[in-house]
Parts: sequence; C-alpha cells; structure tokens
Amino acid sequence: MIVDTEIINGVAVLTIDNPPVNMGNTAMRSALADALDSVATLEDLTGVVLASAGAHFYAGSDISEFDRPMQSPQLPDVIARIEDLDVPVVAALTGLALGGGLELALGCDLRIGDPTTVVGFPEVTLGILPGAGGTVRTARLVGVPAAVDLVASARRVEADDALALGLLDEVVPADLLLVRAVECAATLDAKNRLVDRPAPQSEEAEVEAARAAATKRARPNVLAAVDMVCSGASLDGRAALRRERALFDELRVTDEAANLRYLFFAKRRAAKSVRPRTPALAITTIGIAGAGTMGSALARAFAAAGYEVIIFDSNRAALDRVADRSGITATQSIAHLGGADVMIDAVFEEMDVKKSLLREVEPHLQDTSVIVSNTSYLDLNEMASVLAVPERFAGLHFFNPPDRNPLVEIIRTETTDERTCAVVTSIATRLGKAPIPAGIGDGFVANRVYADYRMQAEFLVEDGASPAQVDAALVELGFAIGPFAVADMSGLDIAWARRKRLADTRDPRQRYVDIADRLCEAGRLGKKTGAGWYSYPDGAKRGVVDSRVDTIVEKARADAGVRPREVSGDEIRDRVLASMVCAAAVLVETGVAQCASDIDVALTQGFAFPARLGGPVRAFARRNRDEVVSALAAAYRSCPVSFAIAEPAVAGEVPVAIEKIMEAVR
Repeated sequence: MIVDTEIINGVAVLTIDNPPVNMGNTAMRSALADALDSVATLEDLTGVVLASAGAHFYAGSDISEFDRPMQSPQLPDVIARIEDLDVPVVAALTGLALGGGLELALGCDLRIGDPTTVVGFPEVTLGILPGAGGTVRTARLVGVPAAVDLVASARRVEADDALALGLLDEVVPADLLLVRAVECAATLDAKNRLVDRPAPQSEEAEVEAARAAATKRARPNVLAAVDMVCSGASLDGRAALRRERALFDELRVTDEAANLRYLFFAKRRAAKSVRPRTPALAITTIGIAGAGTMGSALARAFAAAGYEVIIFDSNRAALDRVADRSGITATQSIAHLGGADVMIDAVFEEMDVKKSLLREVEPHLQDTSVIVSNTSYLDLNEMASVLAVPERFAGLHFFNPPDRNPLVEIIRTETTDERTCAVVTSIATRLGKAPIPAGIGDGFVANRVYADYRMQAEFLVEDGASPAQVDAALVELGFAIGPFAVADMSGLDIAWARRKRLADTRDPRQRYVDIADRLCEAGRLGKKTGAGWYSYPDGAKRGVVDSRVDTIVEKARADAGVRPREVSGDEIRDRVLASMVCAAAVLVETGVAQCASDIDVALTQGFAFPARLGGPVRAFARRNRDEVVSALAAAYRSCPVSFAIAEPAVAGEVPVAIEKIMEAVR
C-alpha cells in the first residue's frame, strides 16, 4: 500500500510509502488522490497530515514519465484535492522535498519540517520549470524576489534557511514531527490556500535585481520560469496556475529538456557502475604529493569537503601558496605523508617522476593506506609495477580546476582490489563529483576525446581558420569557451609533453600540426605565462588576439605546404563534432569507455560541451543521416589515419561502430 491512512484524534494522517525515496510517479499520485477522496467523505474530520514512512517526504518526480504523455491524476490534480478539502492540511516534511515534493507541500495549509528537511526546485536543470504551482505559490508565500532566486537557481535549501525564508512554518525535532503536525492540523482555525493570497509587496528595484541576477546567461527555460514568477504574481492565482502548466507542458517536450533528461539518467548510470561491492573504510586524512596548480587546487577541494590535508612538495614557495588554508598542513618531508589514509600523486606528468615518487613514498604509508594517481595520460599499470602492494593503487583523474570541475574518472588497474575501489569512489562522492568509469588507455576517456577534438581544431587552423574563428564557431554551438581558450587556461605544456612522449610511436602517415609546438618553443605556454594561443596583457582574464600568433601560424602553414582557404563556421562545427564521435566509437569498441553515454557525461561535465545538446554522441545521433555521413567524411579527409574509423562515410555509409554508439543514445 503506497498511502496508509490512520485517524489520530480526529486528524487523518496519510503516510506515503513509495520506496526508496518516495518518488512522485503515477502510482503514488493515484494512491494519494484516492486517499484524499476517501478522507473527504469522513465525518468529524478536523484536519489532515501528509507524512512519510521513509527518510524523504517526496524526493521529486519520476522524470522518466516526462518522455511520455502524462498520466492522470497529474500533480496539479492531487494538489487541487488538498485545497478543496474543508479542513486544514499540514505537510510533515523530512529529508528531501524537491520539485513536485515542495509543490505538494506548498499546496498544504502549513509546512512543518524536521532538521533533515531539504527543499528546492531542480526543474530548470532539466530544461523545464516547476509545473504544479511552484512559481505561483512560492511567490505568494515568500515574495517575488526570493521566488525568482529559488526557481531560477535550482539551489537546495536546508531546514533552518527554509524556515528563515518562510518556506517552512516550523522546524521541530524529528521525533516530534508527527505529533506537532497532528496538533497543528487539529487546531488550525481555517484553510490557508496560498493560491488565493496576493504576493507580498516588493520594491521594483528588488524584483529587477533578482531578475537580472537570475537571467544572466540563462537558458530559455530559466527565462520563462523567471517571467512566470513575475507575471504570475499579478494574475489571479488559478489563472496563473493554468499558464504555468501550459508552459511546463510546452517545455517538457522540447529537445533541450529531452537531452537534459538523457544526461540525468546517464550520470546516474555512470555513478552506479562505479559503486563498490564492499563498504569503504573511514577516510579522514588525504595526502597530496605536489603543490603545483593541480595539487594545490586538490588540497583546497579536499579541505573544503572536511578532510584533513597534508601536502608535500620540495619547493617551499609552492607550499607557501597553499599553507595558509584551514585544514591544510604543508611539508617538505615526504615522510609526513605517512599519516594519510589516501595519498594522491599530483606531481609532474612524466612516468619516471611518478614512479620515483611511488617508490619513495610507499614505505612511509600505513598498511591500510590507498595510493591514487591523478595522471592525465600515463599508463597506470606501468606505475603500479613499482609498488610492493599494487592492489591498493588506482587512478582518480580530476579535471582542471579540480575544486570546481565536477568530472572525475575512476580507473582500475589490472591489480586494483575492491577495497581500493570503494575508497576512491567514496572520496569522489564526498567531493560531490560526477564519476565515470574509465579503462586504461592514452588519455583514458575524456582526455582522449578532447585530444581528437583539439587535434581537429588545429587541423582547421592549418587549413585556414584562425584560433579565434574556431573558438567563436564552437561558442555559437553552445560552448562557454572554445578549445584554444581552454588550452590557454590549462596550459599548453601538458599536451606538448604528451606529444613529445608519443613522437617515437606516431604513425608517420598521420597528419601532424606543429603550431602548438612552435608556441611552446616560443615560451607561450598559456595564461600562466601571459601568452599562448592568445595574449593576456597585465593579467587579463580573457585572451586577446595576438599578431605574433598569426605570424607563427602563417609560417607553419607555409612549411607544411598548406595553402589557407576560407573555413565556415558550419564546417568547423561539423568536423569537430564528427571527430569527437570517432574518438568515442574507438573508446567504446576497445572497452576503454563502458558506454557512449559515459562519454557524453564526461564532455558535458568536464569540458563544457553544451548540456542542452546532450553531449557530442547524443547531439550527433540526433542529426539526419546525410548530415552524419557528410560530417564523418570531412573528418576522415582531414586525416585518414587519425579518423580511419570514419572511412565508410566517404562511400556514403555510416560506420558500424559509430552507428552502434549513436543508436545507444538516441
């Protein structure tokens, strides 16, 4: 039974039990509607309480239903039953009350929470807006400026803050929640329907400030949500509800919403695939070897997550840049890393350097300590070979900047044991990262796709486009910034080191563009040196076009015998996207990536591929066949060795391996 009804002192307590998280689906809505219809016929009823049998009041709606025609009763119908009751209804909130869960609570006459309560509207992250009164009732409860922020930000609000905002009327200890809710339901004098209340008066300047903050670089659905909050506050409540639902239904069937739902489930699937089969040991202290850009950022991220951090580096100046942070202990003695439960290698990206570190640090570590490498490209099996206990070694590949970038790759070696997997997964989860599994291969998953993406971008520059034109074309597609601006941010020397490492094994038939090498040789290593593909005068945040780069590019073209031509934005986008999909197909075919959707998660989470398109594989799969073939053929012609997998496209066919991954994400 999903909804159990019990009468306590004249109050009907409707307890929802839809494991595991009280997700709002058709079955739950039907059961709740039936229970409300039933209690509406009871005589001598003084009130109703909505409660939960589990840890969460109502964690949110089952978004898989949004891909199909919505079944009755829909959530607005259930809330209408609550408002139509003659007696007061009290929501007893515990745990998550998100999206539809918060909307259900707002349809009640009073909201009481316990300290675990968390409320919020995540809908805008899924390309939609709250569609069961969220924009309408929230504005009437807390005012338009606060409602704009809540709806547009999708932020989660914990119990005390929700109380201060007015979303909750009371917060009581968990063991008193039901008692207090029943008491309030029995003693409230009258209904308190938010839909019938006017919104509190707000200063126009406050409303405009909230609107401006929420709509800066916002997606269309966020703009629609903000407009709905603002306009709905001046409408009759029920008219506003009808308009909100119409907007919800319109947005729900857009490509953007479908793509965002796809990514939601793709992230969930990836996280499940790395979930350990054994529980992780408690981890309190993280050791980090290397206080460079990556190591210092990792130290900040772990300290912010509540870990004690020990960071080692032989360079005192590097340590001084992070030592003033709370929770971080800096040391020039590698022996001090022996106090760490997990030791993370963040030293220079060179195999001999990393092997030397592992040999030196292992004798200092506890028997139970786990060793992790953050390498971007190197062979983890080779690294593990120098350890006395290779079973406790794994890869945990973070992406720049690691204190803000959500992506992390979890990489098992041939010897990694389950206990180690459990530990690395647990710390990734505690950091709030989006994990994907990755096999061992040059660049693992994300960097391997990114390498081919960057390679194609460099082909386009050699063919005749400027770095700024390539960046602009991809920003038009939806990227926050283009590949050359990204390269400058992360530093050109990392990729340069990889190219030099692979030089002896590179197929001589493979096209090779040496423009980036020439930039590095000229000391232009990116933003950190004040110059890369762009220049950064006086520490400028954004790069500016530099004629010296034009000179380097022109010389490289001439030396390669390339006569530059006009390259359109469409060609740039087609070739880049096709190149990424070629890399994705190879990764899935070789088992380095478990599935195509993991690659879409990686590129949207870690490399700012526009989430509204669902990721490179999903975006490519939703094009028509002629466009797919044409783009793949163009990628193949740009370098038949690098993109050999696309060869059938030249004859008008979609390669089998590429068709397979596209079919998997449609």
